[in-house]
Amino acid sequence: MTAMWRRLRRGAGAAKRWLAPTAETAAWHHACGLAGRTPRYTRGRIDLACYSIRYADLLTLCPQWHDIFVRGSLDFRARSDAPRILDCGANIGLATLYFKRRYPTARITAFEADPGLADLLEMNVRENGAGEVDVVRAAVWTEAGQVQFRTEGADSGAIDGVSAGLDGRLVTVPSVRLADVIAREPVDLLKLDIEGAEAAVLADCAHVLPNVSAMVIDLHEFDARRRQAPGVLDRLGHGGFTYAVSELIPLPWRPAAQDAHAASPFPEPALCWAMTVYAWRA
Repeated sequence: MTAMWRRLRRGAGAAKRWLAPTAETAAWHHACGLAGRTPRYTRGRIDLACYSIRYADLLTLCPQWHDIFVRGSLDFRARSDAPRILDCGANIGLATLYFKRRYPTARITAFEADPGLADLLEMNVRENGAGEVDVVRAAVWTEAGQVQFRTEGADSGAIDGVSAGLDGRLVTVPSVRLADVIAREPVDLLKLDIEGAEAAVLADCAHVLPNVSAMVIDLHEFDARRRQAPGVLDRLGHGGFTYAVSELIPLPWRPAAQDAHAASPFPEPALCWAMTVYAWRA
C-alpha cells in the first residue's frame, strides 16, 4: 500500500506540473518550440520567465535552462546571505543569474574564455540587473598567461587539445590559474564546467582546496583509455570532501580521443560522456 501511495503521489505531482507548469517550465517549453524552427548558431534574444536572455545557439540554451531553472541542479544552501561563488565556465550566464536570484548579495566571479560568449555573458548580467558580478574573460587553467582555445560557438568550447573531436575556430585567449584565485579567500561554492580540463585544474588546486566549502563539477570524459573520474573522485575523498554523483549524460556525437570501439565487445555505450559531481565539507 505504501509503494502504491508513493506512485499515486508521483503521478499526481507529474499531472499537476503538466497542467499548471511553473513559469520556468513554461519558458522551457516556449524555448524548445522556437529552437525547432531556429537555425543552429544563430544569435538572438528570448524572454524566459523574468529574464531577457541573449543567446548564441538556442538549441543548446534549452537544456541549460531546464537543468538550472527547472531541475534546480545548482541549488545549494549557503552559510551566509552573501556567499563567495566562482562560476568557472560561465557560458552566457544562466548559472550566474540563478545564483544571483538565489542569493542577491552573493559575490560572484564568472569566468568565460570564448570571446563571443563572454560578450553575451556581460550583456545578460547587466541587462537582467544581476548586480555586481565580476566577469573575467579568460580560460580557467593551471597557469596564468595565454592558451589556445577552440570556440565551438555554443556550449562546448575548450582549451585546444583537452577536448577530443571538437571543431571550431582556434583563438588565443588569456588564462587564469584557478589555484591563485582560490588561495586569496574562502570560497563557498566552486562551479567547474570547463569541458575536459577538470582533472588537471583540480590537481593543480590540491593545496588550496581546503579553502573551498562546496563544489559542483561537470566532469567530462572524452578519452576512452584515460578516464578522469577515478582520479578526481579519489582527490576529493582524500581532500576531505564528501561527494555524490548525479546523472551520467552520454555524448554519442563526440568522437572519443582513442578509438576503442574495435576492442570493445559492447558497441552500444557512448565512449564520451559527462556527469555532475557534488562535493562538500561537513
